[in-house]
Amino acid sequence: MTDLLRHTPGKESLYAQLRTAVFNGEFRPGTILVEAAVAESYGVSRTPVREALRALEKDGILQYRGRHLMVRVTTLEEVMEIYDCRIVLEGTAAGWAARARTDNDLVLLELALNEMVKAADSSPYEQASVNHAFHDRLWRASHNATLVDLLSRLEVHIRRYPEPTVSRPGRWTHVLEEHAAIIEAVRSQNEEEAARLGREHMAIARDLRLRMVRESQPK
Repeated sequence: MTDLLRHTPGKESLYAQLRTAVFNGEFRPGTILVEAAVAESYGVSRTPVREALRALEKDGILQYRGRHLMVRVTTLEEVMEIYDCRIVLEGTAAGWAARARTDNDLVLLELALNEMVKAADSSPYEQASVNHAFHDRLWRASHNATLVDLLSRLEVHIRRYPEPTVSRPGRWTHVLEEHAAIIEAVRSQNEEEAARLGREHMAIARDLRLRMVRESQPK
């Protein structure tokens, strides 16, 4: 197991802290999480650690290797499955947002995009966070709670990959342009165009992720 940083327990649940550590790349794919070591690092007993690890395993963030839980290792097949679902649902959310959006939804989308513009010089992980906030606003503009729930669950799987796709050179600029185009389609209530742009946006992310996974694999 890699060396753990010393953590101070706070209001955030241990589950949330460990999940964030995976999302931020502190725990890389294949890292084994040992109850005793995690408990010592986070200053808690082993019982909450055991419960948090079980919850992370249930969410698909961790997987068993023998008797131990480790950060799930990405496969190309898994990437394809996750992103193919995301492409369909993202397009649906964008299209339904164009149909059902309110003026307040447009304001919130614009604010989310402005936060992304401000993050141009931030770290890839900070950019990934504001990028997620934009997508969350888009999903909610569809006014379909079930769709939001499904997309949120898929996002958990995508965010556990150690490096965000926005870290690729020049990608952030293109993401901003793609998001701006989606907003315009939603604003004009062009359901078909918004759905197309949503699908294309996620298809680009899928292709980047596949390339990143291939590059990370042993030669």
